[in-house]
Amino acid sequence: MRWICWGLLALTLPSCDGSRQARVDPPSNPPGGLEQMLEEIRTKHDLPGLAAAVVRGGQAVESAVAGVRRMSTGDPLRIDDRFHIASCTKSMTATLAAILVEEGRLQWTSRLTDVLPELRNARGEYQGATLEQLLAHAARMPAYTQFGPDRLEELKALRGSPTGQRLAFLSEVLAAEEPNDATGDATYSNVGYTAAAAMLERATGESWEDLVRSRLTQPLGMTSVGFGWPASVRAPEQPRGHFLRNRERVEQPLDDSYLLPVALWPAGAVHSSIGDLGRYAADHLDGLMGRKALLPRAAYEKLHRTPTGAEQGFTLGWGVRLDERWGVLHYGSGSGGTFFVRIAIAPEHDAAVVVASNSGEAAAATREVIESLLARAESSGEI
Repeated sequence: MRWICWGLLALTLPSCDGSRQARVDPPSNPPGGLEQMLEEIRTKHDLPGLAAAVVRGGQAVESAVAGVRRMSTGDPLRIDDRFHIASCTKSMTATLAAILVEEGRLQWTSRLTDVLPELRNARGEYQGATLEQLLAHAARMPAYTQFGPDRLEELKALRGSPTGQRLAFLSEVLAAEEPNDATGDATYSNVGYTAAAAMLERATGESWEDLVRSRLTQPLGMTSVGFGWPASVRAPEQPRGHFLRNRERVEQPLDDSYLLPVALWPAGAVHSSIGDLGRYAADHLDGLMGRKALLPRAAYEKLHRTPTGAEQGFTLGWGVRLDERWGVLHYGSGSGGTFFVRIAIAPEHDAAVVVASNSGEAAAATREVIESLLARAESSGEI
């Protein structure tokens, strides 16, 4: 099992008095526009479905879906369908941390064992880890990007509240498992995000799940956001993830046999519609551009800057790189193996693009969508 990340509709504009007002939804699927592009790329890569949303200049420009919810039924995707965003969840956990820092409940330099003294049984290498280090994959935490079925069942067997499960998981792992002494991208850690979330929970007395709702999705009007796979016994009509087995595309079952354990949810459990994910990307774009957003501009700059000052690499929940054509790109991507999501924010062009697929083999297709949309906007003079 692998959980990794390298990894617009009804948005809001600032009003004259500084409040946020509802924007008029742009027309979805304009003839010959985004829907046609998605269908061509989806067909080229033999995917069940693709969805995308575009924001430019603080305005929702267009959104569309192409393909089907399930290859076995041919049920077409709807614009409000939900996609599992996997490790793009990390940027939401980091955004929550920034909100609590702004509220004065935590500091970026707050240490894990000062906030959670019961974790002083942890190995010495972990005890001084700060909130910033945890979010930047710089705390040497075990990766937990891959683990076998036996370990999965052990983690799913944890009992109690989500907060209690995360603390039990951290107490065990940080006391017993050696630190990650890899370099470069290999320092990536899901455990670090569980630890950061546990700090947020202790600082507020609220679960990470409730914090996502109360501090992030509700203020942004993201009504589709939930946790776990989009399709469930209660919502079987939602898109199913797909993966390859012996070169055959297989539909994800409704049971939770492949679900990320609750203890690791802050690293990769959110699902969202493409429009709501566009709202989220637009808020970060607005913040980086100095427009009205959930947080002050300096907070977004902190989230999108590498702690070392390097021009490229991990930031807090995101990544940043220099692109010869598009300049500084802030990005996130995530896949739990059956869905694939990308977010790209290009502040130099005041643009953001979000792409999602209900196939784990959509890395190349989602990249192609982003490049095509940015190129199209450039050629039309829109950026």
